[in-house]
Amino acid sequence: MVKLAAVLLSAVFAAPVLGGTREMTFADGYNGGSWVESVEQTISFSTKDDQEIAFNGGLPKYYDASGRTNTCANIAGATVLGYYDQFYDNLIENFTSATIIFGLTIYNAQTDAVQAVVNQLYADMGTNATEGGTTINGFKNGMVTYVARKNRQLTYSQIVSGSAVLMDTCTSMIEDGIPAVVFVSKYSLVDTDDFEAETGTEDVFVQHYGGNHTLVVYGVRTIKYYSSTGTLVRQLNLLKVATGYAYYPLSYLLLDDYTNVIDGFALNIY
Repeated sequence: MVKLAAVLLSAVFAAPVLGGTREMTFADGYNGGSWVESVEQTISFSTKDDQEIAFNGGLPKYYDASGRTNTCANIAGATVLGYYDQFYDNLIENFTSATIIFGLTIYNAQTDAVQAVVNQLYADMGTNATEGGTTINGFKNGMVTYVARKNRQLTYSQIVSGSAVLMDTCTSMIEDGIPAVVFVSKYSLVDTDDFEAETGTEDVFVQHYGGNHTLVVYGVRTIKYYSSTGTLVRQLNLLKVATGYAYYPLSYLLLDDYTNVIDGFALNIY
């Protein structure tokens, strides 16, 4: 199985706002925020129930080619816009985000037009305006501003309660073709080629990362492992996500392991 490479990732920051409080920001590869460790988990089982639902074709594999830091929220926003651009072609000017071939959505490679969107969201979201990164409110307001400029509307629906992802809500969201973003303060990624064993043992290579990051959700997977007597021995709750990184752009976010979810919501553009 392929292991996720250690790549420079996000770090935790807090930005001052009115009233003296400090609002958490989400950054990418700033001040040494990085991969923490690789952990191999072995699950012994007799049978398993594996349920997954995901978007046809996944999501665009966008990243920031500008060399700037702290831009994970901008990339996440551009990825959402790239997904919806296949339905509303003006969301990314001078660019067609996807082609449909025999019913399969194939996303076109990133061009300067996509980078221009990342750059615009950098301004609209107020990224690095005070401290490193983007606040959640900055993300929300920036996306509304950008979409309104294109004569479209954007609504948000919560998919996180406290620090728990609402898996049933996420499933319904994916069934309706609506992507979501999740904001995490540390997280576990698992390669999409894992979980191949049918019985016996499942070797899962989990990559732990520190710091704050923003990812885009396009699928939900729940795997339940049972013993020979039918006892549940392990359950994995996973979100299929676009990471915003040039290497391993699509991955699983493993919940209930090391991941700390701060917030998350679906984005419906119409």
